[in-house]
Amino acid sequence: MTRRPLVYLLHGLLGTAYAHFGRQISAWRDRYRPVPIDLPGHGRCPLDAQPDYYDDALRYVLALLDRFGPGRLIGASYLGGPIAVRAAAARPHLVGSLVLTGFVPDTAEDAFQVQIAGFEQLAAQHPELADEYERLHSMRWKQTLDSVVDHAGRDFAGTVRVSPQELTELGIRTLLINGSLKSAERAAAESAARLGGPVSGHVVPGAGHLVSQDAPEQFIRTVETFWHGETDHDST
Repeated sequence: MTRRPLVYLLHGLLGTAYAHFGRQISAWRDRYRPVPIDLPGHGRCPLDAQPDYYDDALRYVLALLDRFGPGRLIGASYLGGPIAVRAAAARPHLVGSLVLTGFVPDTAEDAFQVQIAGFEQLAAQHPELADEYERLHSMRWKQTLDSVVDHAGRDFAGTVRVSPQELTELGIRTLLINGSLKSAERAAAESAARLGGPVSGHVVPGAGHLVSQDAPEQFIRTVETFWHGETDHDST
């Protein structure tokens, strides 16, 4: 009997698996087994954010990998992306391939701080956005944001930053899929193949930071093309 391959999905900051990958989850249900993961302090996750946020979230993801078994891993932006990379490094026998989106290897700390500061500023300027955060995550969203900001500020290299060397040393087929509208992300995807190892990149024209939302069908096609021909090591 052949089981459908597992696909783990890790969202970005103040998103959820369904908010960032809802179209993909629906499209893949018949052929794959999506495992939408809401990280601590987000969505339906029962765990609240802790001071060492990235470490705690990584332990949570590893526990799910250990529970459900081998599969493909997708991580978004500078929350799901770094956690996905470190999960693959910790459990290489459970991660058949890795997809990173809205992500730049070796991102600069100052650029990240500018980006993350925008979350609270936008919520303050647009009450409807704060209401949406509260709807998705309850009142804990601010604690979650503060925990992520604090941990990244104390240990940027050990939380957010993923070096090109870390990607290539994984030895796992990795696709970096970014939109064309963000210059740093576009450049990262264009140069991904030059990193060496089983790393490739793809740029989606007209898409921004969240390619899975901006161009959902193209995201699905590109990722499935990347997966095509893989040996599903969770099939029996």
